Amino acid sequence: MITKKKMPKLFSSVGKKFLKQINKPESELNKFICENWKVLFPNLTLISSEFPLKGGVRSIGTGGRIDILAYNPKSKRFVVFELKKEYDKNITEQVGDYKEYIEDNFADVYLKTTQQYNIDLPKFQEMDLKQIEIVLIAKKFSTTQIDRVKKNKENNITLIKYFWFEEDLIFIDYLNNDPDDEKIENIDSKKVRLVKEIVNQDPDLYEIDRFFNLKQESKDVFLVFYHWLKTLGEVKITPKQVLLKVEFKEHTFSAIGYAGKVASKQILQINTNIDLTNINGLLVEDRVREGQKKKGSLGSERYEIRLRNKEEMEKMIEVLKNCI
Repeated sequence: MITKKKMPKLFSSVGKKFLKQINKPESELNKFICENWKVLFPNLTLISSEFPLKGGVRSIGTGGRIDILAYNPKSKRFVVFELKKEYDKNITEQVGDYKEYIEDNFADVYLKTTQQYNIDLPKFQEMDLKQIEIVLIAKKFSTTQIDRVKKNKENNITLIKYFWFEEDLIFIDYLNNDPDDEKIENIDSKKVRLVKEIVNQDPDLYEIDRFFNLKQESKDVFLVFYHWLKTLGEVKITPKQVLLKVEFKEHTFSAIGYAGKVASKQILQINTNIDLTNINGLLVEDRVREGQKKKGSLGSERYEIRLRNKEEMEKMIEVLKNCI
């Protein structure tokens, strides 16, 4: 039984009208997909449109052609695309024949792909010889077809509905295996991981992460300094509006994050009450001018160290080892 869903309507804000659906032959759909391949299927490698098959395809009995043959670098599998202008109750059976053909003639398909179509593939023994992925594209699928595909434990079949409108606009609807779902899952899992890290980490790391926010390079360099201090004893972190105050024993430091866009290309500034002006290769400035006038009002530390990378932080730490 064919699904009884209402056809989608597409409204043009430019033409101030609903666009009409139009019918085009499968060859036009094939051409459109191949010409826009990198946008439509960026994770797959296009091998060929109308990929020829030699010998007998099981139920067809002739050579036949695969509408589109592609390759999935992630799974190391061939991908068979079958396109239909309208609903076709035999679409799954037809593509199943092609799948079995490739499995039975894998070496021939592999050689033709690499030699005739000049597609880079992994070594033959690294390919997944036992599994072929299938993408079916049609205007309609029956509920039976959809249910069978969703119950397929191998999850190697993707159903895509399409609607072609005037003004050469195409509506594409993934009925399963939407690649954007995977992206969302990855984003969600990343968020969960970050939340777990925040929950499990000590309060100082939470404050450090919140203070530096999007200045990842600044945070990474500061953490080198923070973790080193932690190996020596207790460290107190106090976030202020524009700086991060660090207290260790009788010493104090202030950290300020930068995006590396200032003239000196610094990504982190450390202010300290320890004289580090004699370190070669570091940008260090004494904030007390002639007449004992202090430059600025950021904290009580006298010396500014402008750090451009982790290597400069490690150089600063080497000197501090003799001072703390």
